[in-house]
Amino acid sequence: MAENKQNGLLWAIGGVLIILGVIYFSVTGGSTNTLKIGVIFPLTGDAASVGTMFQKVSDLAVSEINASGGVGGKQIELVYEDGKCDGATASTATQKLVNVDGVKFILGGICSGETLAAAEITQQARVLLLSPASTSPDITNSGDLVFRTYPSDDYEAKLVAAYAQENGLGRAAIISENTDFGQGLREAFVASYEGDLVFNESYNTGETDFRTLITKMRAANPQMVYVAAQTNISGELILKQIQESGMNVGIFAVSSMLDRSAIAANASLYEEVIMAEVQLPTEGKAADMFAAYQELYGNTPEFSAYSASGYDSVYLLVEAIEAVGEDPEAVAGYFSYQVVDWPGAIGTFNFDENGDAEVELTLVQVIGGELVPLAQ
Repeated sequence: MAENKQNGLLWAIGGVLIILGVIYFSVTGGSTNTLKIGVIFPLTGDAASVGTMFQKVSDLAVSEINASGGVGGKQIELVYEDGKCDGATASTATQKLVNVDGVKFILGGICSGETLAAAEITQQARVLLLSPASTSPDITNSGDLVFRTYPSDDYEAKLVAAYAQENGLGRAAIISENTDFGQGLREAFVASYEGDLVFNESYNTGETDFRTLITKMRAANPQMVYVAAQTNISGELILKQIQESGMNVGIFAVSSMLDRSAIAANASLYEEVIMAEVQLPTEGKAADMFAAYQELYGNTPEFSAYSASGYDSVYLLVEAIEAVGEDPEAVAGYFSYQVVDWPGAIGTFNFDENGDAEVELTLVQVIGGELVPLAQ
């Protein structure tokens, strides 16, 4: 009899726990009502400014989507990991997101080294990786579940090389950082440039004194210099030391130096520097995104085109999941075959057969602290 009473008590306690669990999940949403998406951005280190901007624009997109009901009845939860603009760190972050958090989708990285390292893991785990900013040409062949919403450096390098040819810049120098991003750009430019490459040397991350390299570069007598820095921290040091050397030469810089706040604060340093950027539509999603960003954060994003790409990457992923479900293979198929002339904040958007973004780039030049489209 005592044993029957004890069993009855256990059943009663079990029933109460079940009821409490049902109440908890109905109130909080529980894990079944949440879709976790992994994120790998550089949130500390030299690239933290761009990483935190992407975090803000991603949070903005998710807040809008969740306010409209989420995706498939689920609220989106972004699980952030700091990639530190470093391949080894990004690899550890990816392992954690895949094996501990169990995510099926990852946004990132920002730095190309982050994305290339993450892709080695996500491809094997069959997790979809969508980068809003990594531009190394090596990402093109990194896997069938790897996509990006910003164009490859191949496009930028070809654009710069073509401009140089059309404007009689037949002697070029390139100084590049020893990173996946910097070397990808260097290799793409070398392959595209048809003039005489008179100087082609690299430097290691963390170096601050480029005077010896600049002296050698000046002796080579180039007509143009292409600065392929991972961030504007080393890029600005190079610009400053070139300026101090007295070189009178056309200067081109890569997309990592499109920080509008830095350009405005150092207008004379950037004056007449040429860069490549996606020109955003003046109306529609981009304008709405900037207005919402301004209202939420009290300022505008430093990198206009990159911020639009980050915003679009969230909406594209959610649209695909809404259409085909949470299978990464199906989402990859949606990206490949259903995203056709997609009207994004970044403009009319398509993926090519390798998952690369097909978006038009334009050369811009710094004039009086502002980026002005260059007549071509």
